[in-house]
Amino acid sequence: MRSHLTLLSFVRITLLASVLCSVVPKLCAARDFSAAITPTTTGEQLVRTSLPLPRGLLAEGRTLVADDGHRRLPVAVRVLSWYPSKEREVRSGRRVLVTFPYSFKAKTPIRFTFNSQKNVAKPTDDFPIRTMFEDGSLTFIWTDGNRVELRLLAPQRTSTNAPRVEIVEHNQYFRWQRLHLDDPQWPRVIELRMDALGGVVVVAHLQRNLADDGRAPDFGWELHARSDQATLQTTQGSRQITGTLQKHAFTNDDNVALQLFGNRLTVYHPVASLKRRGFVEARFTEGEQLVYHYLRCTAEELVPMQPESWHRAEIVIAPANLAHLTPTLLSPHRVEVDAKNWDALYGKSATLAENKLPEELQALVRFHSDAIVRSMAVGDDLGNVTSYSDAEPHGGIFGMNRLNHCAPIFEEAWRGGDTRLRDTALLWCDNFYNQSVWWGDKERGGTRYNNIVAMNRTPPDKKYMWRSNGSVNFCTKGYAAFWLAWEETGDPRMKEALDAQLAYAAEHLHADRGECRNIGDVRDFVDLYRYTGEQRYLDEALRLFRELRSKLSLGDLFDQGGKPIDPDPPFIEEDQGGLKVGYAKPYIIGYALAGLPELARLAPDEPKLRDTVRAVADFLAASQDPLGGWRYPHPRSSGLILGQALEHAWQITQAAKLLGPERRYLDAIERVLRQRIHGWRRTGQIFAGLSGWEITTGKVKSPKELYDLYKKPSDRDATRDYTEGAPGFGSAPPEGLVYFNEVLAYYLEHRPASRLLAEPKADEPLGQVLSRVPLKQP
Repeated sequence: MRSHLTLLSFVRITLLASVLCSVVPKLCAARDFSAAITPTTTGEQLVRTSLPLPRGLLAEGRTLVADDGHRRLPVAVRVLSWYPSKEREVRSGRRVLVTFPYSFKAKTPIRFTFNSQKNVAKPTDDFPIRTMFEDGSLTFIWTDGNRVELRLLAPQRTSTNAPRVEIVEHNQYFRWQRLHLDDPQWPRVIELRMDALGGVVVVAHLQRNLADDGRAPDFGWELHARSDQATLQTTQGSRQITGTLQKHAFTNDDNVALQLFGNRLTVYHPVASLKRRGFVEARFTEGEQLVYHYLRCTAEELVPMQPESWHRAEIVIAPANLAHLTPTLLSPHRVEVDAKNWDALYGKSATLAENKLPEELQALVRFHSDAIVRSMAVGDDLGNVTSYSDAEPHGGIFGMNRLNHCAPIFEEAWRGGDTRLRDTALLWCDNFYNQSVWWGDKERGGTRYNNIVAMNRTPPDKKYMWRSNGSVNFCTKGYAAFWLAWEETGDPRMKEALDAQLAYAAEHLHADRGECRNIGDVRDFVDLYRYTGEQRYLDEALRLFRELRSKLSLGDLFDQGGKPIDPDPPFIEEDQGGLKVGYAKPYIIGYALAGLPELARLAPDEPKLRDTVRAVADFLAASQDPLGGWRYPHPRSSGLILGQALEHAWQITQAAKLLGPERRYLDAIERVLRQRIHGWRRTGQIFAGLSGWEITTGKVKSPKELYDLYKKPSDRDATRDYTEGAPGFGSAPPEGLVYFNEVLAYYLEHRPASRLLAEPKADEPLGQVLSRVPLKQP
């Protein structure tokens, strides 16, 4: 009887607490949230960052205060996303942009505790800058009397329509607005971002609305100021501005800053040195007027600009004591937040405790972070993450033009506090917005194909990855990264890109006609459902699987084009030959494991869903080559890809999280990690691949000649590759890099690091290949 009363009392208390939480939300608010901020520059700085708040901390209609342990500071808050609301729950902020000034005495971390209070602050126009806009020109006047005039350098606008003004953000510390100026050929958007410490960021976005694969025009800014003196500063030193023209070209990593008004204001261009185009020049006229030009590019440089694509030209004018913004126009100060806060928002994944890893694995983790950053292209395709090469400081011209490997870069950046990774992911999204999303009519949103050469078209030149002018439905993967970019920056362009891609995908993306690889987009829809709680995303994910279900054959597997799988296919060596046959292709079929395991948790009763996850996971594990990679395009083709194998290991990891850490899955993951670790240990480089022995020995001159030798996959002796095939080292695509930490962490939850680090045996494939590879020099 007593236990019955106790249980009844507990139920009553629980119900009472639930009611109180819905009526008086502050009684059930989350505990205080903290972040450690390390400034890059001392003195008064603007703290501006997007924080991952715990559920319930910031209820709708409230604001935050920051406590440094000595005083409480008012914070400007802009909520970028909300937690999916539960029944009888007050909506609370999920990712929140916070802005406040703070005076740092040293470059040491300050821990701020953020807690909620009633919002009483109102937007104010009491900024130290006045702004005027007229006919494409901007004037800024600081309260100390300094005045700067800007004029956009771009093709003449023919439209006479007044600009449409969009207020992005307006609070006591930050103001952000966009001016939309339409035009039949050269529409443009001018952004103004101003802060309470006197900093100004102006960005011009220019679109080319012409039909041909053309080139960019002269594009940039002209600045006028009456300053007693001015200097140009580079890493090579300072140059005093006189009546003689001073010029600096952006041909390498060296950036430049213009100092004005007795070094009180600095003018700079955060991303100019990475674009490797254009120049700045400055001189004083006879009337002591400083004239300064920044050309993001010139017409003579022939910068590619395809139809409907965008270019941007940015200029920052700020007090000299403020830290310079990053190439993504964000604050450079390091912000560290407990990983559990990121896990709560983006799903808990295995996390590496780097201090407990063997030193060799710690070094390899750092190597992969550096390699991701080095995979980003600079120049005309700035931001596109194409590939890593040990011989090059940046990504190459060519690479797959899709975003499906961008999200893990964000997540690694957040959990590790690495601003380099964050900026890499953001610049990739920015590049995708500007140069890959198709912004034209009819099918707006779908990405352009990655390389027009693949469409039997001749590119205007080979110095740029020219894309098709139109949308292609199987290149749309990864658009959930735009949501992550939005939550990090609050940039409306990221939401525009996400909405365009989603609208396109809902209408044109299918997994049962043309390309079954579109099942990979389930990952985007599942992620967006988890982030937002919106049912439409879960419905789209289920639609794609139900379409794929109609194409399953031969044990719940599928062919790239949806053909029935041939139980006894011929020997297949290259894509064109393979397209004539129905077969399970590891590179394609692995896409099913990107999102279906998570979908199976959300829809456990969906017919065939769990079965498909198991069938694909089993196929990938069984079709893996003993060396630790997968052959392409068929599991028994001669070409063995190793640099990309981490993506398949990650896919198997997703399945294992659903089905359990079965031995065959851990064995497959282990083989991938071992070839990566021991290839790097021996050479200092990534093990990229292994060619077939027939080419190396001269038995054939072309892989297509293998069709004369083999009629069935079993006719070929693949074991000779380990002793006679040519190994390649030093490169990897993005998918061969970005999943390393997650795969390694999952593996180490179930097996010891000693298994990975043990030397390969002489008679196993990895030992056979590496014994023929010279050791790296000390």
